Amino acid sequence: MKKHNLKDQLDQYLNQQYYPMHMPGHKRRVAVVPECVLRYDLTEVSGTDDLHHASGILKDAMARTSALHGADRSWYLVNGSTCGNLAGVSAIVPYDGELIVARNCHRSVFHAIELRHAHPHWLWPSMDPATGIFDSIRPEAVEALLDEYPESRAVVLTSPSYEGVVSDIRRIADLCHLHGIPLMVDEAHGAHLGLMPEAGFPDSATRQGADISVQSAHKTLLGMTQTAYLHLRGERVSESVIEEKLSIFESSSPSYPLMLSLAGCTEWMEQEGRQCFMDWAAALRAFDETIRSLRHLRVLCHGEDTVNAHAFYAFDQSKLVIDCSATRLSGYALMDLLRMYFHYELEMAQPGYALAMTGPGDDFAELPRFAEALRMIDQVLDEDENADSVRTLVDGTWTDVDMSALREAVRRKCATDTMAEVRNSAESARLAMVDIPSLQEATPKEMVQTPCEAVEAAVEMVPVAALQGRVSGEYVYSYPPGIPLLVPGERITEAMVRYLQQADKRYDELRYSRSEAVPGRVACLTQV
Repeated sequence: MKKHNLKDQLDQYLNQQYYPMHMPGHKRRVAVVPECVLRYDLTEVSGTDDLHHASGILKDAMARTSALHGADRSWYLVNGSTCGNLAGVSAIVPYDGELIVARNCHRSVFHAIELRHAHPHWLWPSMDPATGIFDSIRPEAVEALLDEYPESRAVVLTSPSYEGVVSDIRRIADLCHLHGIPLMVDEAHGAHLGLMPEAGFPDSATRQGADISVQSAHKTLLGMTQTAYLHLRGERVSESVIEEKLSIFESSSPSYPLMLSLAGCTEWMEQEGRQCFMDWAAALRAFDETIRSLRHLRVLCHGEDTVNAHAFYAFDQSKLVIDCSATRLSGYALMDLLRMYFHYELEMAQPGYALAMTGPGDDFAELPRFAEALRMIDQVLDEDENADSVRTLVDGTWTDVDMSALREAVRRKCATDTMAEVRNSAESARLAMVDIPSLQEATPKEMVQTPCEAVEAAVEMVPVAALQGRVSGEYVYSYPPGIPLLVPGERITEAMVRYLQQADKRYDELRYSRSEAVPGRVACLTQV
C-alpha cells in the first residue's frame, strides 16, 4: 500500500475546497510575505539583525508595529502567544508569589504559574445563561480579590475570549494601578482590535491601559501561524525583564519568514488596512441582515440587539457563535452539516453551539452565502417549510441542489446525535446536557497544592468515576480552546466528576496532560 507523505495529505484536504471559517486570518488568500519565502530563511548574519538584541532592521520594524498598536514597546514572537504568556507572567510574578488570574485563561498562563511556583487566586467570570459560555470579567470581582489578597503582584485575564466576549479593561486596569500592580491581558484573539475604530470593533487592551498584552497576529490579522506580539505600556513592568524572559521562552533561532510576516502585517495595515476593515465590517452587517429571519438557530450578538440581552461588557463581531441549543442539533452535528452540504470548515464546536471565525483575509462575499447556508438549515428545521431546492457549493460553484437531501441529512443528524435527548426546557437548552452542571459550577474551588507542587508529586491513574475528593496531578482541558477543566493541585468535586463523564463521551477534543495513553483516567496525587 502506498504511503502518502504530509504534503500529499494536505493537498488531498485542500482539493476538497472547504472554505475556512477558522484561523489563520489570512484564510490562505491574502499574503503579506514574499511568494518565495525560502529566499528569506536567513540566520543572524551581518546585516540581518538579531531579534534578541535588535538594533537595526528588526528594531525599526518592531517600532513601527508598536506605534500602530499604541504601545510603548512591542516584541515580535515566533513561538505564538504561548511564548508571550509564559514570558509575560514570568516577568510580573516573583517566584513563589501571588497573583489574581481568570480561571478561563489559556493553559499557557497556567503553565507559567506552574513554572513560577506561584499561588493563584482564581477570578471567576460568570456564565452566560443563554449559551453556557463565559461572560466578561467584572471589575467588581477584580476589586474584591484585590482587597482579599493584598499581596497579589499582578492580575492576568483573557479578553476577548475565544468566543469574542470582551471585558472592561479600562476599569480593571485603573483598579490594578490604584493597588500599584500591573494588568496583563491575553489578547490572543484580539490583534485586530484598536487598529481601525471606524470599523466598530472593540478597543484594544493596550489602548485601554493594560500594562502587558499578548496578541496572535495569525488568529485575527494576516500573520502566518505562530506569529504574535507582546506589547508593553507604562513603567510598571521592566523592559529588560521582559527581554530576559523572552530569551528563555522564545527560540534563539527565530524564523525570518515569520518575522517578515509580522512586519508585513504592520505595512499592510498602514497601506490597505482601513479599506479592508471597512469592507469587513460592511460584510458582517450584511450577514446580520440575512440571518434576521432565523427561527431556530441563533448567532450570538448578530442579527438583533443581543449585546444588551447578555451581561457582556462588549462583543467582538468578527466571531460567529451559532447557538443551536434550542434545536435537535448539537454544535458538532451543525458543523458536520455545514462541511458536508455547504463546504464550510468551522473553527470548533461544543454541545450547544458551533464557532466560525471571520478575518481580514476573507472573501467577504462568502459571509452572505454563509448566512444563507444557516438560513437553509434553519428552514429545514422548520417542518412547515417545503422548499424544493437549496443553493450549495459544488466544486467551487454555487448550485441548486435537491432540498430533500439536506432535509434528510438534518433529520438523520437529529435522530442519531448524542445530544438529541436534550431539548425544550430552558435549563437543558442552556447547558446542552442532561443533569450536568455548568463548567463554572463543576470546576473545583479548593487549591490543596500549587500547580508546581502537584505536577512534581507522585501520582496514580484513577478512573473518572472514582475521582471525587482526589487531588488532580495533571491538567485536563478541552482543545480548542485550551482552557483547563482541571488544574494540578485542585480537589476534584462530585460535580466535576459528572462533567468529565459527559465530556469524555461528547468532546473529541478532551486532552490529558499526563495520561493520553489512558483514556477515561486522570492522574491524581497518591498522598497529600
